[in-house]
Amino acid sequence: MQNVVPVQLRQVRDFGQIITDTFQFLKQNRGPLFRAIAVICLPIGLIAGFLMGKTVGDIQSLAFGMGAGDPDTMLRGLITNFIPMIIGYLLVIVAYVLLISVVHEYIRAYSLGEHHMITTKDLWDRARGQAGTYFGTGFLSGLLIMVGFILCILPGFYPLTVLSLVFICHAIERTGATGSMARSNNLVKDRFWETLGLILIIGLINMVISYVIMLPFTIVGFVVGFNNVLGAVDGSGGGVTWLGTFTAIQMAVQMAVGMLIHPISSVAMGLKYFTLVEEKEGAGLRQKLEGFEQA
Repeated sequence: MQNVVPVQLRQVRDFGQIITDTFQFLKQNRGPLFRAIAVICLPIGLIAGFLMGKTVGDIQSLAFGMGAGDPDTMLRGLITNFIPMIIGYLLVIVAYVLLISVVHEYIRAYSLGEHHMITTKDLWDRARGQAGTYFGTGFLSGLLIMVGFILCILPGFYPLTVLSLVFICHAIERTGATGSMARSNNLVKDRFWETLGLILIIGLINMVISYVIMLPFTIVGFVVGFNNVLGAVDGSGGGVTWLGTFTAIQMAVQMAVGMLIHPISSVAMGLKYFTLVEEKEGAGLRQKLEGFEQA
């Protein structure tokens, strides 16, 4: 059997090599990485998806069932479902902050050669310690990106691209929130279009994978929704009673799928970071030379 060569992070890669090595990295490290995601992040994401889906489904049931045409019933339904929806959104934030922390702390451990014996508890301790910084980094970056897209679509793509390396910058260099934003901008500004292209292609890959997995739920959801509309029209209310449960399960599964494919984009942008660092600074070459000198 031919031995599989571990993915080397600190090297220059072209566009195709980044895509190929992203999936190779995930394949080689699927055990410790996805085990940690399943234990630390996935339960929170499933609960969040279920709460939000149940809320949406219940509101739809009211709209097509007993609450149709009755503003008071609809208002009571919205008030009743307000707290579960808020809790669901808060849990989504917690789940994704932990997810970003776990994935990037694993990449950091891999870059330092500490991944061979790393456990889920180790990743939990590292992710928990850095979660606040990852949250702050994501909040500030997301705010700038949101403002850009509010102003116009094209201005939105600029901060999305130049800030695309903020998490991996902090993971590897411990630059903090504002330092990571400045570092990411400095690395990407001369490689804007190729970085934007990578973001779009990885986003497309994630979207296709998610669509294929969720297709059965989409079909069933369309049928259920169509039956509910017909039931509301003819007064039978057919299918309305279990719409909330179905929507809750559907959104929980969708949340799980989104979290499990999220590492694709994180690893791809991580490899882009190492490529840009090597191109501009030759860090990997300097490390090898220092190693030879020490030997």
